[in-house]
Amino acid sequence: MSFYQRHPFLFWQLIGWGILLADAAFIVCAAMSDWGEWQYPVMVFTFIAGLFAVAASPFIVRFTRKRDVPQNDSAYTENIIRSKISAINLARKKGHEALAAFLTFFSIIFFIFAAFLLGEYVHLAFGFAAMVMAVTSPFIIVGTYYTSMTRRFFAVKNGEKLVDIYHAEDIKALYDANPRVIVGVGDLPPVLLNFFYNWLSYYLKSERLTLYRVTAPELCRDFTPADFLNYGDVLICIPEEQLDLTKEKAALFKRECDIMGAFPFSFFVAVNISKETL
Repeated sequence: MSFYQRHPFLFWQLIGWGILLADAAFIVCAAMSDWGEWQYPVMVFTFIAGLFAVAASPFIVRFTRKRDVPQNDSAYTENIIRSKISAINLARKKGHEALAAFLTFFSIIFFIFAAFLLGEYVHLAFGFAAMVMAVTSPFIIVGTYYTSMTRRFFAVKNGEKLVDIYHAEDIKALYDANPRVIVGVGDLPPVLLNFFYNWLSYYLKSERLTLYRVTAPELCRDFTPADFLNYGDVLICIPEEQLDLTKEKAALFKRECDIMGAFPFSFFVAVNISKETL
């Protein structure tokens, strides 16, 4: 999960106070030098932009959260996928979030400085346009970064066509194999299957991915489910024999399973009904 998703209010506060700090530095420099009348609109508009980000951050966060409330299963699934992609890329050290942060900070400083030069030596309209870019460029960079990260993650298009889902007939054998399990509800939509395939393709020994499906009522036939399972839950099992889990990949796979909430099958079983049945 990205920093913005974990701390959206703090994210906007940092942007606002960063703009105000840059404006304060500009005021100090302007007081020590005679930059002409252009320095005053730079001070005023930059101050307004920073103050807006600080004061309006609660309303921005509220609006964003209201907009992100899932209206249907598809929207809910897409929100989950976006957050998981960020966390997986971070675990694989492919996120380049430090570079994105540097570019964001650099763009703010660059366009503020450009606003002064353009407004002072070219035309006021160009200087104002540069100030607008100083405020909007962070959003453009962050949005482009996450779009690019998502495209790189989905290296295999239509990965759902390479996923085979079977209904588990022998639940006791699954318990013995103790595969990783993700809890879902109902049938998996194609977008989620595509996500699973692109996530696990890094570990697959072959081209296709095999998953097994077990419902909570079926689990009750042989085992006592854990208390946190609901009647409508569906266990999506990931057999590990199809995965290449060498030493380095095994450690990475365990971290990513913790991110995904994929726990061993035994985690979802409270007490065996009968030891003889095993």
